[in-house]
Amino acid sequence: MGDVNQVIYLQTFMPTVSGPVLEVGSKDHGNTASFRDFYASQEYVGIDMEPGAGVDMVLDLTQGVAGLPKEYFALAICCSVLEHVRKPWVFAEHLTSLVRPGGTLFMSVPWVWRYHPYPDDYFRFSWRGIIELFPAFTWSEICYATNLQDELFDLDPRNPGIDDAMAVMTPNGRKHLPYLMISMLGQKAMAG
Repeated sequence: MGDVNQVIYLQTFMPTVSGPVLEVGSKDHGNTASFRDFYASQEYVGIDMEPGAGVDMVLDLTQGVAGLPKEYFALAICCSVLEHVRKPWVFAEHLTSLVRPGGTLFMSVPWVWRYHPYPDDYFRFSWRGIIELFPAFTWSEICYATNLQDELFDLDPRNPGIDDAMAVMTPNGRKHLPYLMISMLGQKAMAG
C-alpha cells in the first residue's frame, strides 16, 4: 500500500504493465492508497511481514522468497518498506531474484522523514544508495515527492542540490527540509 503521490507516480510513469505484479509491503493500514486497484487487470500478489487486508502471503524477504517463482514478476512495487528492513542488502538480493529480465522495480523510500517503527525503523536511502543496493537494474524517472498531493520533483543527477533548494530557513537560522520520498523505476537487465 502506498501514499497518493506513489500512486500518481505509477499512473504517470508506469500506467500499464504486461504480466504479474508483486507488491512488497501490501498490508492495508486504513490510511493508504491501493496499487492493487490500479493494476486490477493483472495477476497480483501482495506480501507483508504480517497478515491483514491486502496480504496474500506473509513473507520476510530477508529470510528468502518462500514459494514465489524466481524471475516471474513483470513489476515489483516496494514502497515505504526498505527503511524497516534490518538487512537491506539481503532483501535487495531476494527481491531482485523475483523480477523477470526486462521487468521493472518501482522503489519508493523516505529520504527525509520522521522515525516510524514497523516493526522498527533502521535506514534512510539516497537515490544513489538504491542504485548500489540493486545493481541489476538501470534506473530512471528519479523523483522527490513531498507529503503534498501532486508535488513531485525530477531529481536530475546534474542538479544534486534540488533538495537544498526546497529548504526553508526559520527566523532563528535553522534550516528545514520538507518530508521527502525518493521514487524511482528500475528496469532489470535482460538475461545473457
